[in-house]
Amino acid sequence: MSIGKYIRALRQENEKTLHQVSIKTDIDSPLLSKIERGERLPTSEQISKLSEFYGVNKPLLESKCIAEKILKNHGASKVTYDAVVMVQEVLHKYSVKETDK
Repeated sequence: MSIGKYIRALRQENEKTLHQVSIKTDIDSPLLSKIERGERLPTSEQISKLSEFYGVNKPLLESKCIAEKILKNHGASKVTYDAVVMVQEVLHKYSVKETDK
């Protein structure tokens, strides 16, 4: 599920209007609408505000946003897949170092 659809689902589950979310997060209603429709990706600051408002895991929203950026910029292809695997290998080494601490 895209980050926009996920954010819309959170809003609907919480029975909030775009206007209500806008007021509580200080994010413009038309911008929230564009994020939900997948026309814009939220900034890091907006992700923080949305994760706090909905009480959801900020790293999950950040991960969804990064994944969507990769797909929007590079498309779903074998080359993109290979690049993501390369990144995964580097990050795996990083995560192993972090768990050794």
